[in-house]
Amino acid sequence: MRCAAFLNKIIIFICFFLSNVSALEIIRDTELEQYTEEIVSLLLKSNNQDTMDFNIYFVKSDQINAFVTGGKNIFINTETIIKSDDYREYAAVLAHELAHILGGHIFNTSIEISNLSNRALPIYLLGIIGILTGSADTGLAGVMVGQASVNDGFAFYSRTQEASADQAAVKILCNNGIDGKFLNSFLKKIERLEVTNLSSEQNYRSTHPLTQNRIDWVSLSLENQKNCDYTIDIKLQERFELLKAKLHGFTHPHYETEAVYSSDNEVDLYATAVSSYFKGDHSKSIRNMKKLIEKNPHNPFYHELIGEIYFANNDYNNAVNYQKTAIKQINKKNDLYYMMIANYLINFEKEKQSLEAIKYLKKSIQLNPKNAYAWFLLSRAYAQVNSIPLANYATAERYFLLGERQLSYEFASKALKLIEENSPEWYRSNDLIEILKKEVSKR
Repeated sequence: MRCAAFLNKIIIFICFFLSNVSALEIIRDTELEQYTEEIVSLLLKSNNQDTMDFNIYFVKSDQINAFVTGGKNIFINTETIIKSDDYREYAAVLAHELAHILGGHIFNTSIEISNLSNRALPIYLLGIIGILTGSADTGLAGVMVGQASVNDGFAFYSRTQEASADQAAVKILCNNGIDGKFLNSFLKKIERLEVTNLSSEQNYRSTHPLTQNRIDWVSLSLENQKNCDYTIDIKLQERFELLKAKLHGFTHPHYETEAVYSSDNEVDLYATAVSSYFKGDHSKSIRNMKKLIEKNPHNPFYHELIGEIYFANNDYNNAVNYQKTAIKQINKKNDLYYMMIANYLINFEKEKQSLEAIKYLKKSIQLNPKNAYAWFLLSRAYAQVNSIPLANYATAERYFLLGERQLSYEFASKALKLIEENSPEWYRSNDLIEILKKEVSKR
């Protein structure tokens, strides 16, 4: 993996050290992203901050952890969400990490970790999963973000910073209608897990001070807060239970998911639908999803998932129809949703569907121009309708995002020879060539 090109001077080390390889596997899921954005927006109300100012990444991991890096980047391990019994515990974790950023506790790296988004290759396995990676051949191996000695590990926060962040998190929660006691609720859960999990793997304990100290800090802060005994938001909790079920089905073994989610209620059907899908039992997955859609026909995430299951079975018509319904039902435009339906349409390998895919991909890229996989799909769609100059242009954009400067320069040069003059793509191809000219000439 090309890690050295990521970070030349590392102030904050972010490393997962396994036996032979270190990997940070970032997942993308629309339901997860939108729910988290909603909670963060709630937490930022009293600070007059915009959620768009923060980048939140989700790490597929069976370890409970959350951490921040320079550039207002927050990383949340999936197990942190799964182990939270209440959305307010999850909100407390987010409040703590927001407190680190708002308190200025994190130094910037020489190349901010946010550059990960510039190298994005979403390989979604559900709608759930996209992996930020440097190049296609790394596939599901994930991402290495910097190399350092094992002793350095994660960014270890000082006691002063942790105490400050915990105190600020309580204020953030209480000032925005969430009971601050749930920060302690989460910490006590961590403390109980520490007793039974004494492994040396990187986890919440290894990147934060002693949990009992933190419980004491939070308790003192809560004593100074008044009117923080807020009631639960039932709708947020119901959505959180569904989200947890989905993540459990994706990240845990099938037998474990079936043991935990064994009834036929909505949450359990969702978990086992996801788990069965990854196990390869698509017929059970589809049966579960149809039951869920019958119970709640207006949930876009149900339509998204069943559409992807049909796509995995080469039923492109059903895949497209369900995804179109998901796009209509979702309350916010989403780059992944447009990208997914475009991928379904491209697989028809017919001109009509390819032209439709191009329209969706342009919408996707407009929302997220740093999605390298969307550019890859756009190049495929252009090639299918014999627009080779535009396919070359899209390929140039993709290689630029992946850091393949020479290839980006070559494809931009090819595009410029035949692309329509004065078109947006013509101007952008010129821009790419000018940007890359000096860098390529030095090689």
